[in-house]
Amino acid sequence: MSDTEIIISGRDKNELRLQVAGLLFEGWEQVEVTLRAEGFPNSFDIRASIPPNQKNPCSAGDECVVLMGADTVISGYVDRVINAGDSDSHTISIVGRGRTQDLVDCGAEWPSHQQIGGNALTIASKLAEPYGIKVAMGEDASPGADVPQWVLNYGESPAEIIQRVARNAGLLAYENYEGKVLLSSVGDTEASSGIEFGTNVESWSVERSMDQRYSHYVCCSASMDAMMELGGSDFFHTETDPNVPRHRLTYLIVENVATDPQAFTIQRAKWEAQRRAGRSFVLRATIDSWRDSEGTLWTPNTLVPVNLPGTTGGIQMVLSEVTYRRDEERGTTAELLCMPKEAFTPEPITLVPVNLADVDTGASQ
Repeated sequence: MSDTEIIISGRDKNELRLQVAGLLFEGWEQVEVTLRAEGFPNSFDIRASIPPNQKNPCSAGDECVVLMGADTVISGYVDRVINAGDSDSHTISIVGRGRTQDLVDCGAEWPSHQQIGGNALTIASKLAEPYGIKVAMGEDASPGADVPQWVLNYGESPAEIIQRVARNAGLLAYENYEGKVLLSSVGDTEASSGIEFGTNVESWSVERSMDQRYSHYVCCSASMDAMMELGGSDFFHTETDPNVPRHRLTYLIVENVATDPQAFTIQRAKWEAQRRAGRSFVLRATIDSWRDSEGTLWTPNTLVPVNLPGTTGGIQMVLSEVTYRRDEERGTTAELLCMPKEAFTPEPITLVPVNLADVDTGASQ
């Protein structure tokens, strides 16, 4: 058992504690912690009143861990320490993010700065290594096949490349409680309880939209041979959404190139239809606990049962983002953002730098 576990044993399971240099600081009056399934890093913003002569518990740049009861939720760094006040009060605010912040803020480092190759796991691991960050696979997730090598765009961040190769493998890339990059399939766990009207919901909104959906998605793969030297031709594929009640057509141009442009065009059209349909149904709910019925913290990329007015009973949605809050006005709440699983369908992309299908291998040099 760690020192942290000994210190918090028997205390409020929802008490937020900031661990810095082996010490735990608690008594925070305002708490805001946000965890995400789409992108990284996770973040926190906490505030408390302190005597004017009290020493700050930490400094900007310090390594830290944020705990809720016995559960670690963020392992990262303090970004800012803000002291403020007037003649009657003095407050301290501490703002920070998870370890993966360096992958978002900093530049990508790669041997020779070019010719990136490998699968999603090996590429992400190599990009994260200079910043001391580990990469892990989610349960039953696959890193996908090796991708052809391509040249790194100078100035890109590691996060941009990691998200790209994750999408190429059909994965979500986000941060776990240890500060690792997690490559996971969509909805890989299920909550033991959900969002239920009359039980744990303080407020909610269910939004169904049609303005970003189309009845017909006409996707075109245009030849990249502007000089008409390689042959090749344009290819069109149409995907329909039968739940759009009137004729609404949109054209999509596949700008990326691929070894099989026709298959990629079809995949892209299907993705547009599925993702837009999924994101036309958005649920936001504020509930009265940070945890489900079994005491597990609400965690991004979890399947959550939903039973609310405006929804069909018994549906499951994927938790995209959760913000844990605590303040004097509303007490302890969790704000959940959920969408159908289809909303998280990873975007099909290609990392191949040349449309090999357009190249006439028998052409003279």
